[in-house]
Amino acid sequence: MTKWGARDIAYAGIIAALYAVLSIVFAPISFGVYQIRVAEALTVLPFLFPLAPYGLFAGCLVANIYGGNGVQDIIFGSLLTLLAGLLTKYASKLKPRPFAVMIAPLPPVIINAFGVALYLAEIFKMPYFTVVLMIGVGQLAACYLIGLPLLILLLARQFSPASADNV
Repeated sequence: MTKWGARDIAYAGIIAALYAVLSIVFAPISFGVYQIRVAEALTVLPFLFPLAPYGLFAGCLVANIYGGNGVQDIIFGSLLTLLAGLLTKYASKLKPRPFAVMIAPLPPVIINAFGVALYLAEIFKMPYFTVVLMIGVGQLAACYLIGLPLLILLLARQFSPASADNV
């Protein structure tokens, strides 16, 4: 059984708060079919922080309550973010390391493009694959243009829960 400390739980809480705040502050581009949810850049953090998927889930839940796309988005959007976070956490175990880093942002892109499109296509009465494309492009922008540089920066600074003891 994995033992998590107060620091791990605190990181998850901070990630949840950041995700919710970023989604709400950038609300005009965070919700709907045409979206670049800036907070999705944080979905690379499970690569470094073991409880980050749960923080992402909590933050997404709060954001989606605010977002106004209904119960489907609150439940399924949050669960899809949790799944994407868990897959990103798994990606951190892949070898070689540069490959793992490049793959880390991919689960949120794929999971959200195909999963979120299932219900947003219905909500907005649009063709499924059109919504997949629109969500996917926004996810690519958030996860690879913002999230990947964030992950590389954190790795370059050797920032992880273990190295935080030196801060």
